[in-house]
Amino acid sequence: MPNEQPPGQQGGAGPRPRMNIYDARKPRRRRRARWKRIALWSSAGVLLLMLAAASAVGIWAHTLLDQIGNLTPEVKQAQGSLDPNVPTPSQPAVALVIGSDHRSQYGHNTEGRSDTLMLVRSDPAHKQVSMLSLPRDLYVDIPGHGMDKINAAYSDGGVPLALKTVEAVTGVKVNYLIVVDFSGFTHLVNNFDGVYVPVDQHYYHVNTPGTEQYSQIDIPPGYQKLDGKNALAYARYRHTDSDFYRNARQQTFLQAFQARTSEKLHGIGLDQLGTMKDVAETIAKSVQVTGPNGPPGIQTLISYAGLAYNMRGHVVTSRLQATTGMVGDASVVEATPDAIRRAVYTFEHPWTVASPARQLPSANGSKPKTPKFKPKVDPSSVSLTVVNGNGRTGAAAQAGHALQPFGYGVDVSPVPAPTFDYNQNWVYYHPGSADAAADVAQIMGHAQTAPLPASFSYGTDLVVVVGKPFTGKTAIKPPKQKTAGGLPSDIVRDDQAYLSYFKQAAQSVKFPVLYPTVQQTSSQFDEFTPQMPIRVYTIADAGGSKNSMYAVFAMPNQAGAYWGIEETKFTDAPILKNPAVTRKLDGRTYQFWFDGSNIHLIAIVQDNTAYWVINTLRDDLSNQDMVAIARSLEPVH
Repeated sequence: MPNEQPPGQQGGAGPRPRMNIYDARKPRRRRRARWKRIALWSSAGVLLLMLAAASAVGIWAHTLLDQIGNLTPEVKQAQGSLDPNVPTPSQPAVALVIGSDHRSQYGHNTEGRSDTLMLVRSDPAHKQVSMLSLPRDLYVDIPGHGMDKINAAYSDGGVPLALKTVEAVTGVKVNYLIVVDFSGFTHLVNNFDGVYVPVDQHYYHVNTPGTEQYSQIDIPPGYQKLDGKNALAYARYRHTDSDFYRNARQQTFLQAFQARTSEKLHGIGLDQLGTMKDVAETIAKSVQVTGPNGPPGIQTLISYAGLAYNMRGHVVTSRLQATTGMVGDASVVEATPDAIRRAVYTFEHPWTVASPARQLPSANGSKPKTPKFKPKVDPSSVSLTVVNGNGRTGAAAQAGHALQPFGYGVDVSPVPAPTFDYNQNWVYYHPGSADAAADVAQIMGHAQTAPLPASFSYGTDLVVVVGKPFTGKTAIKPPKQKTAGGLPSDIVRDDQAYLSYFKQAAQSVKFPVLYPTVQQTSSQFDEFTPQMPIRVYTIADAGGSKNSMYAVFAMPNQAGAYWGIEETKFTDAPILKNPAVTRKLDGRTYQFWFDGSNIHLIAIVQDNTAYWVINTLRDDLSNQDMVAIARSLEPVH
């Protein structure tokens, strides 16, 4: 993409970051030094691709670099359409990852399907990676072919048309292109001896006569290591939910793969060169990587490798708010231009996503105090229109009433926003009103700002679209703090609802078991089996037998939404690396992991045991729900 810099970050960044992949002490023999150089280049390769594909796939040895750079004719053709402004490793870069069910043989055009279209952006200035997946059934205008599902672009015109379509739909210029063959993906996962993944539900299908025939799968729920076959089946599964959760599964796996490769390759030594060789050969057969001037060179790889390691755990998922519909007899996914615009804005500006850290309670049970508000622009000089973007009756009027005491000239629009799927509050502004928009975004909370879209014809300085997080009160002037022990409206206290299930599991494991003493009213306990409703199992790397258990909770009104409680002796699990925030509450230390403005995971480590509450794949539980459930965990008695 062009050399775009975030606000306050003008011009090129400083020197390229340094990296220490292995102990660089002087070798005793020249031959040993040569193999260490190969190890360095190999790990640089995997970390570049981990970065470019949000930790998807990648590694190559120096001796196989030419093979990976041997691009197919269609990839060479697409190469000419990439953004010619090649960013340095200190500038933002965008990659388009195309995952297909085959890799065309050099010189031959064979039909195939694109299972994955994902944009990935690295932002060195803010040390963040953002991801935007495009559902394969997204109904779009394919240049030269008319309206169709977006994955038809790959079938109709291969990589060049897929790239052209993605850029036309999103307006995002792509710097790097990565084409991945899923048949080699399974071998790659096996090269790393599997990847630990938090499996949210029981994925099961066996083909029987008279039923739908598709890929068979049997993966039980819980945190576990998946081999290549199961990893691919997990990432591609879509038969009982939707493209939205399928995209989320892929993103979950890619982040898990990053953790695995980072763990295996950072500080690599000579004893791992066998793995390096196997991985390099797999990649040479299954992955093509190129920029506008051809595959990146060794120096670029090394620079990106350091960035990839430093940005691990700092991932923002930009989710496209779309709906399912029918076009003729075909089921499609539809998104309005405004929904696409909002998703792209978050993708390109991940640092603007409101962090949930300020929502967390403090040690005494109250939320952190909000600093005194000092607007940059006199509110009396600013006019704004408030629009309903969440579908709740009266939300726009409530927001307008809440903003008036600040002195703004408020107009409440009787016409709602184009859709009711705004997951954050948005403050759009006319030219010259960016500072005023920042003031209102701070007042509203959970808000982002952006220039006013051309499709919005409001004449006021600002347009406030009220999103789902709005509760009727502003963040700057919150309601009175609830007393300690207060719960969100969809959480009820019940210390008997799940006690018997967790008691039964406690008889089979060899660690203290905690159980939730609250219920989330939109969820129900999802039994793994009638005999053992909570899955009790063994993680080999944790030592001993039956050292783990996982309880699944389903949200029946949202197909594909499952959250869970994991309890395990695997206290050094990769998923527990790099928490965003640590907070001491109720005499316990809680660790928090975020995905954008959502709390995705909360963990407690005590008594040589790790306990965590993990949100659904698309973070359907509210942040308040996540905190309430985690704080409710009590010992089985």
